[in-house]
Amino acid sequence: MRCVAFVLLLLLAAPADGAAQSGPQAALDRGDWVVARNLGRTGSDAASQTLAAEAVLSPLVLGLDREVRALRAGEDMRAPVGIALEATEREVRRDAARQAAGYARAAIDADPDYAPAHRALAAALGIEGRNTHPLRAALSRLPGRSREAIDRAIELDPVSPAGRALLGAWHLEIVRRAGEGTFGADLETGLEQFRAAAAAETGPPIPYQFALHLLALDPAVYGDEAEAMLGRAVEAETNGAFEAAIKAQAQTLFDLALTSRAAAAEEARDRLSR
Repeated sequence: MRCVAFVLLLLLAAPADGAAQSGPQAALDRGDWVVARNLGRTGSDAASQTLAAEAVLSPLVLGLDREVRALRAGEDMRAPVGIALEATEREVRRDAARQAAGYARAAIDADPDYAPAHRALAAALGIEGRNTHPLRAALSRLPGRSREAIDRAIELDPVSPAGRALLGAWHLEIVRRAGEGTFGADLETGLEQFRAAAAAETGPPIPYQFALHLLALDPAVYGDEAEAMLGRAVEAETNGAFEAAIKAQAQTLFDLALTSRAAAAEEARDRLSR
């Protein structure tokens, strides 16, 4: 069973104050992922370490393979990427996710009550799980560890739509991949949590990701709702490079869904497999 987490929503964490706001946060907003990671990881506070994790996770979520390889190598992405070519894309993504998890754990060590760090950890574990053999992922307790991080984030910040969306995605993805009841996953709980999160969010990430999950589940049953969510994502105001990229991806999927929901469902499943 591949572990799941709602990897987009960690970027909805409240911006850090002080140096982190003017340093790694500004680089993150510009889409300078390597710069943001390098600046964030030098800080000893939870906010800076969480921003370092987000800087690694952002290109993973967006499917920017070259940038992910640069981050995995610890190189500036403007320079030639020196990763050994024999490393598979799944290995590259898995290693980058583990790097992000390390920054998230450092943030939690600095402040165990910092909810964005727990959301980042859940996201990193989710990406690691999807790029790990299902049996190894299960033996490593990646689904359970991801759920624990989500539950802790919600406990610390119960009003955040990001936490509810993470929980909704955890349920829906496990139901889709392994069947209802696996690891306690429940379809109705997932839909309920995601709908509540989408209702409370004005930006594009939550509606877009909810649409991905709806299409991946069953375009015949959830196609209308998925298209409505994609429409919201396309019309939403954006904040920073990450949200702008998400909005562009939502537009592409929306156009495809209007032409063929079956093709949009296949595309959604592919995007959720990374």
